[in-house]
Amino acid sequence: MKIDIKQLHRKIRQDVIDYTDDAQKYICMIQRIFSLCLFCFFIIHIITVSILYFTNWGSIQTAVWISVLQMLFSLFWYFSFKYYFCSHKKYTLVAAYFNIFQVIMILEIQYCLYDEYISYTVIICIILATSLTMIGHIKTYTCVIMLALLADILLTLSKNYDFISTYQMKMYVLDNIFILIIAVGINFCVSWLKYQDFEKQKQILYLSERDSLTGLLNRNALAYAIQKHIHHQTSCAMILLDLDNFKTLNDTLGHYKGDHCLCAVAKELNCIFEHTGDVCRLGGDEFVIFMSHIPNQDFVIEKANQLLQKIPRKYPHATGDISITCSIGVAFSQGIGDNLYEKLYKFADSAMYQSKAKGKNTITIFSNNDSCTKITED
Repeated sequence: MKIDIKQLHRKIRQDVIDYTDDAQKYICMIQRIFSLCLFCFFIIHIITVSILYFTNWGSIQTAVWISVLQMLFSLFWYFSFKYYFCSHKKYTLVAAYFNIFQVIMILEIQYCLYDEYISYTVIICIILATSLTMIGHIKTYTCVIMLALLADILLTLSKNYDFISTYQMKMYVLDNIFILIIAVGINFCVSWLKYQDFEKQKQILYLSERDSLTGLLNRNALAYAIQKHIHHQTSCAMILLDLDNFKTLNDTLGHYKGDHCLCAVAKELNCIFEHTGDVCRLGGDEFVIFMSHIPNQDFVIEKANQLLQKIPRKYPHATGDISITCSIGVAFSQGIGDNLYEKLYKFADSAMYQSKAKGKNTITIFSNNDSCTKITED
């Protein structure tokens, strides 16, 4: 049975549609780089200007202190994004936009008050650099840059109102509009490329964790899920399920019917264990359900009994119907200790083979005294 590519792609899209965490991780990382680069720039700029204006220090003293303040702000944002916002993501976007706006506005004030100290080219470069520090939320980024450029126009107009001609003012406004268009365009392209990259990475991760036929988790993903659970130290259980007479179905009606049966079983498992367990296909006709944070053992046994009721199905054939049922082994984490995945699987596998040996279509629970308790279907 071939994989339904369209259905699989829809499933991937549903699982990876939320890129918030990826975007915020990228923003935290790039804001750190941006703040560190600004810190280095202001150090170099202060040293260079201090040397050039050594004989006229009084005229630039205030501007230098403003740059020192900017430098301290950059250092503050660097450590904030490195140690706080990377783990407290609620206000990451607000902090990032505030950082961008604050940097641009202080530079604008420096330029208007001390135009011999800082070049407008520097401001343009930093504005364009900010377009790389944000992804998504294009409208918000546009508004932030627009406000900064509008403030620049007003500051410039208030300072040079008596000296600037109407033509020069119009050209200055057009220059700012051009800068806005370029910055927003770069931000849009970077956002689009990053989100394409996020989707590709999520799809690769999704496919690497999934069984290609049924879309269930594979063995590696199951081991990872159990490994994550170890740190919680709560009760858990594993249900190992093997289909009875599946080889007969495959040999008699062909692999197409066999694949159809596996997909139907996978669908039932997803319905039964939705939000209560990680469903995995180990290979062939063997399935595993890992249930973390179980309220009690009766809850697991009830779920296993649902399997006995939902899984059986018949496939008509000229020589007689082929009946597909399931043999189930259950193991609990109580008293296991280390190597949770290996021991849970070993015990559940032992219990499942006990079910096979005792007539199939039954549940067997592995107990800690190395004996198995058989539970038959009601």
